Formats: sequence, C-alpha cells, structure tokens
Amino acid sequence: MLQPESVPWYKVRTSPPPFSLAKKISSTRSLTDNPPASPFRTIAFFPWTHDSLQTLWNGHHDISPAEWTSMIDEFSDAVAVGSDHKMYVFFTRQANKNPLCYKLPKSDEDLKALPTDCVNVAWALNPHPMEPLEPLLLFSYLNLLHIYNIKRQGLAGYLRGHGSAITSIVVHPINANLFCTTSRDYTTRIYDLRLPPHQFPNNPCWPPGTSPSLAGAAHGLHMTEVEGKGIGRCIIVLMGGRSGGHQAAVLGAAFHPDFPIIATCGLDRLVKIWHVPRAFPEVLAREDKPLFSSSRIHKARVLSVTWLQPDLLLTHSAPAIMRNPPDNPDVRASYLEPGQLVVWRWLGLNRFFPPGREDVRQDVLRGCASDYQESNSFKIISAVSFPKVPTQFDVPMLHVYQSPSHDPIVLFTYPKSNVIRMFNVIHMQPRKPPPFPLEPGLVEQTQLRSDDESPLLPPRDIPPEIATWEITTGTKASADLESLTACAMGMDGTTIIGVGVKGSMWIWKARRLTLANN
Repeated sequence: MLQPESVPWYKVRTSPPPFSLAKKISSTRSLTDNPPASPFRTIAFFPWTHDSLQTLWNGHHDISPAEWTSMIDEFSDAVAVGSDHKMYVFFTRQANKNPLCYKLPKSDEDLKALPTDCVNVAWALNPHPMEPLEPLLLFSYLNLLHIYNIKRQGLAGYLRGHGSAITSIVVHPINANLFCTTSRDYTTRIYDLRLPPHQFPNNPCWPPGTSPSLAGAAHGLHMTEVEGKGIGRCIIVLMGGRSGGHQAAVLGAAFHPDFPIIATCGLDRLVKIWHVPRAFPEVLAREDKPLFSSSRIHKARVLSVTWLQPDLLLTHSAPAIMRNPPDNPDVRASYLEPGQLVVWRWLGLNRFFPPGREDVRQDVLRGCASDYQESNSFKIISAVSFPKVPTQFDVPMLHVYQSPSHDPIVLFTYPKSNVIRMFNVIHMQPRKPPPFPLEPGLVEQTQLRSDDESPLLPPRDIPPEIATWEITTGTKASADLESLTACAMGMDGTTIIGVGVKGSMWIWKARRLTLANN
C-alpha cells in the first residue's frame, strides 16, 4: 500500500492557512497622547537565508561561508518598518534585542508631503574586500535617500537627486549592491553602493556650447551640487517624458534576476520594461526609450509589478472609474470597477535576448516605435478582481512572497481592515476567451439605454473575484487602533507580519503542518 505523500498547505486550495497569532507589539502612546503614535506604513523582511550565498552575484564574490553564516544568524529575524518620519528595526525571535529607531530630521525646506508619502524601506548589501560584511537598510522620505548600517547603528550615507518624493525602493535580487528608486518626478534612478557619491558634475556639452552642461538632475544629468555623502552613486536614469518615459508618477519597479532589464509601472496606467545599459562610474547613463510600454493591461494606475518567471509578470492596479456606455461621450453615467491583478507574458523577451546567446551583452538595445509607445507584445494569462470598495482611493497594499522552495504567495490588505487576504498564484485560472461569434444580445447590451428604461448594464469583461485565505487580527475592524496598513511574508514563508495605523504590529507564525494528499 502506498503511503500518502505530504504536501505543503499552500498547494491545496481548500486547506486553511496554518498561521496563528504569536505576538502583538503596540506603541506605548495612546490615542489621547499629543502627539499620538505614528502609523506604521511600510514593512520589509530581511530577505536572505543561508542558501542565498550561492546565488548572490552569481557566485562571484569573496564572502566566506563562515562570515555569511554569522550575518544570517544575527539578522535573519530582522524586520524593517517605516512610519511617517521614523524607521524601525524589530527582531522577532531575539527577545534580548531592543528595537532600533532612527528619526528623520524635519526641515522647513522639505517638499510638501502628500497623505500617501511615507518612509519606504529595503535591505541591501555592499561587499567590500577590506571591510566585514554588514547589512544596510535603505529608507527614504520625500526626495532624500538614507543608507543605514544596522551593525554599527549609524548612517553610512545619504543621496539626493530626485526632484519629487520617492515612491518605492527596490533592490536587485542577485546583485544586492544595486538598487533603484522611483519617484513622482516621472523618473527611475539606479544606484550602485560600491561607488561614492559624485562631488563634482561630469556632464556632456550641449551644442552650441563648448562647456559642460549645468542643466542638472531635471534633465537626467549630474547635479551642480554634491550628490550626497558616504556611499552610493546614481549610475543610470530612466527618464520620463513624451519620448518614451512615464508621463506621471512612477509607483513601482522590479529588476529582472537574469537579464539586464527592469520593469516599472505608474500613475499613467503604463507598464514599461527597460534595458539597463552598461554603466560607467564617471558618466551618468540615460535611457528614454523602453523595450516595452503598454497602457492596455490595466484601466487605472498600476501600483506594483513583479517578475514571476523570465517572461511572466504580475501587476496590480487601483479601482477604475468607468463611463457607461464607454462609446458615448455625452453620457456621464459611471461606475467604479474594482482593481485588478493580472498575470501576463511579455512576448518580446526572446527577440531582444535570443536563447543560447546569453553571453552576448549589447551596450545599446533599441526597439521600434511600436515597442516604446504602445506595444501589443504581451498576452494576458490570468486576471482577477479585488473586492469592491467605495472609492478609487481605497487601494490594496500588496506583497508578493517568492522563494526557490515556495510557490509565489500574494498577500494584501485594505485600509481600515483587520483582515489579511492571501492566495497562491498557481491557483489562478486562465482567462476565458471572448465569445465568438458574438452571443445573442451582447451588442444590444452595450448600446445606450435611456433613463426611462432599465438601468445601464456594466460591461461583462470584468474578471471574477479571487478566492483567498484569510487571517485576522482578532479585533474589531471599526477600531482605528486595530486597522492594518501593510503586510508581508518572510522567513522561508513561516511568518506573516501586519502593521497598523497606530504603531501596532502583529506577528503570525506557521504551525508545523502538512496535509495528506489522498
């Protein structure tokens, strides 16, 4: 008789998640204190494990296994949390370690912050042959980027260059010394931690002038002032504007782990895939035409982008205000369509990076006008809708957990909610093909109806709502003290953390549980 094989819980759609609330951390301030506790807005797990040393920098490094093991043992349970003006580091397993806190200085010269602006956080590494390996924490507020050394508990540097607030920080999954920042100034800037900041501009001459240009960062050039202090240098700028860049704020980005490309998304409903050119230390590389650009994947602003496979991406968007019927400009009737999560395939990967020629690196990689203006080189594999919300400003805060030994898990929560929803990406169903020939009555349903007749019918191409697992904080959702703002999974998929609006943090741990596959 064959013995039943044990399978992980996330493989079975009907199995409940084996997570139970293990700890809750709350601020010592109460609602009546002045000022009250600051909300936690962002969260980032320490991303590396003992096995990560084999893949980082593709094995081309001088880090000893003993040095790496020592760092992992010390920081594997570290969690970075961003607030309005503070950055925290909590240690979830080491009870004898106190949390770290860094308060950002305020200035009257700061940019005007929007309600969505917060401290973005991300982890990075800077291997130096003459210094011990120490993890670095990148965090930003408005347009200034800080680099914090966790081991020494002090700043390792700061950088500036964006003309507006930074919206996200993303670190390369293989080359952990490379990272990028997206901003409301329509650009994405890529940095290298191995280089120091520029102290003097090194810009090209713009004819008919014969001296270096002083146009500055607004034109993708070096600033006329000092770039920063400590470590880190901007080496590449993905420019915005009408030539091929984003025409609104860039909200998210994702490095490809294998190819020199990066995906970005933004407020203009566009998803773009850029070639990352070869960078030179003294010259700032500029790129203004991506390899792929499309506004046809989503109907509203695109909030995040993630690589699932070499040519497979996952993006999610905010709710969209849709006119009904869409082809009559005289009718002002509208409805709110829920935000969507889409898994789609980029069809142009093999065209720009032919199989079997991975060893060939092109310095200049250009597509045609249809690639960087409005490309059709994609195929939607699956699409699902988020739950309905009252306004377009109620957007899901989403996190995608990926690991070589774990299926990709999507977690999300909504403002003023006490529930974290999650699902396995492999459980998403393929998108149904459109009816052909047209079903009877389909054309009539899309035509204009008068107000005296039956109400307008929304289009029928809205994807179905995804079925999710749920875990709750065990509190009332109506209490502001207990509502969630962000969530994430880490530590080999065994821990889920949610953060709240009044400085609260919930930690769920997975029970050792496997399911019998009968």
